[in-house]
Amino acid sequence: MKKFTFPLLLCLLLCFSCNEEHEPETSCGVTEPLANLPWLKTIQVNYASAEMSEYNYIGQGSYNGETVFYLASCCPNCNWQLVTYDCSGNQIEEDHTLDDLDSKQIIWKAEDSECVFEE
Repeated sequence: MKKFTFPLLLCLLLCFSCNEEHEPETSCGVTEPLANLPWLKTIQVNYASAEMSEYNYIGQGSYNGETVFYLASCCPNCNWQLVTYDCSGNQIEEDHTLDDLDSKQIIWKAEDSECVFEE
C-alpha cells in the first residue's frame, strides 16, 4: 500500500496545481479586432463589397515591433500595393512589403475567396 501512496499524492498534486487561467490574446487591446475596432470593420465591409472581392484579404502582423493590419490581394493578374494600418487606423506611409512583416496571420477573407494560404 505504501508503494501507491506517493504516486497517488503526486498525481493529485499535479492535477490541482494547473489552475492557471489564460487571458485571451489581444491585439491593440481587443480580443477580436474585426469586431471591436470600428475603423477596421468599416474597411472589411468595404473590402468585402469591392469588385473582385474574392481576391481580397485582411491580415494582421507585426511591423517594427507594433501590431499592424494590412490589406492585400491574391489576384493573379493584378498589380496591387500593400496598405498597412496601425492600431488607431492610421495608414503607415513607410515603404515596406509583406516580407517586412512578422507574425502574419489572415483575419478575414471573402467567403468565396480564391486565395490559398499555407497552413
